[in-house]
Formats: sequence, structure tokens, C-alpha cells
Amino acid sequence: MRKTKNSTPANDSVNRSYVKAVSTEQIRAVVKFLPILESIKPEDLERAVKSPELATDSLEVGRYEYHPAVYEFMQACYENGFIQRTFNWPTWAKAATLYLNDAAFIDRARLTTCIKLIMASVRYQRFCDGHLGEVIKSGHITAVLRRLKQLADARLENTKVD
Repeated sequence: MRKTKNSTPANDSVNRSYVKAVSTEQIRAVVKFLPILESIKPEDLERAVKSPELATDSLEVGRYEYHPAVYEFMQACYENGFIQRTFNWPTWAKAATLYLNDAAFIDRARLTTCIKLIMASVRYQRFCDGHLGEVIKSGHITAVLRRLKQLADARLENTKVD
């Protein structure tokens, strides 16, 4: 990922009617996958599975099969409010690419932006097999999870009473 200084992405307006906030507990349920995803070796993250019904001399179309932890991460995203039907993630895809190309944007991302990034990556996997593996290998997903951890820690710090 390329970094730039003091820049902000265009088209990142947050419309809370489309993206609902999640609780600190929900964030923690997803962030717990950070060390797990970081520990998976790239060669163990995914493998291409060929369709058995295809002839050997034809163009082969298959699918990707992920490490079990990736499926668990996806399930945790669904169960904890990171995948929301009210948000039209395909229309936000252009803004998402700005975050993919510049890690500095993720370092300053708001909670709703992190939700959008996770949602876009997990949902895009349904239409582009192998996408989730690529954003995990690139470090994009783990960068978003690190930012979510910072945001959750800040929330807890702000709620402490002396």
C-alpha cells in the first residue's frame, strides 16, 4: 500500500441512515481475528479448486477455498453488524479504492468508514472470487482491523470513570 501525507479521500461522506454503528463488543468480536489473519502464511490462505466436471483440455474455471479462519472471520462480520443490507456498497467502491491505495487513509478512518471497508471486501468476494484473499494478503484487512482496535480502545478509554 502506498502512503501519502495529510491527504483525505474524496467522497467519504458518512450517511448514518445507511451505515449503522456497532458496539464495542461487536468490534472486539471481529478484531479478534487480527492476530489470526496475520499468522496465516500466504501460501496457506487460499487455494484454487478446479471444477471437477470440466474437461482437462478446456479453459478451467474454478473457485477459491480459504483457510477456515477466513470463513470464521466472514461469519463474525455478518453476525456482528459489519455486513448491512441498508448500505449500497457498490456505489461506494470508488471511494474504497482510495483506502486500498493509501494506508494513511485507514490510519485516520472513522468507525463507519471501517465498517464500509470490511463490508465492501466481504460482499465483493461473492462477485469476485479471490478478492478477500487478495485484500488479506495485501494487508488491507489487517490495517482496517488495527484501526478498529484503536477506535474500540479509545471508546473504552473515554468511558472510564475515575
